[in-house]
Amino acid sequence: QQACFDKNWILQLNQQEDINNFICLICKQVANNPMEINCPQHKNIDKSLIVGENCLNQFLSQNTNYCPIEYHDNCLYSQSRLAKRYINELDVICPRQFQQEQGEISGIVSCDFKGKVKHVNDHLEHSCYLQMEKISKLNLENETLKVELQLKFKTDEEISYLKQQLEQYQNDNLQLNSDQVCYIFIFIFT
Repeated sequence: QQACFDKNWILQLNQQEDINNFICLICKQVANNPMEINCPQHKNIDKSLIVGENCLNQFLSQNTNYCPIEYHDNCLYSQSRLAKRYINELDVICPRQFQQEQGEISGIVSCDFKGKVKHVNDHLEHSCYLQMEKISKLNLENETLKVELQLKFKTDEEISYLKQQLEQYQNDNLQLNSDQVCYIFIFIFT
């Protein structure tokens, strides 16, 4: 289940009056998977009682099945297919592009997607330039990490080799000193 759609994102290509009847009564955004509240207690309310499916499920679980419209139990609701079809046909820009323009994410690449709400998920998964840029950055970071690890491994090998050389030189030096002491000792006593 997904959260409701950001109203400001939807309003980039739509008018407020186009979405007024599809605003989630819980979060005040455009309902995603709209559900209509059908309780008999609200039969005299003359407006659409639409909520997003995720918002409704969260509300009901946190409020032991009490209605989000008025405080009563046994909330009745059903999926609003008509509202869902209408919302799915709204024109939108790429949500990542919207987030970038709002400063929520950074980047210099842009995405010029304009399409229907119902096509957004496919766009995000398969053709969004901003996603491809992210993948390219991840690949570049991965390659950089590989090179850094190779350098570290090579550096560790070189350090190990240099330590072995140093030990060998120290051992050779000790042997030379020992040999010199022997020669001096022999020279003195001969």
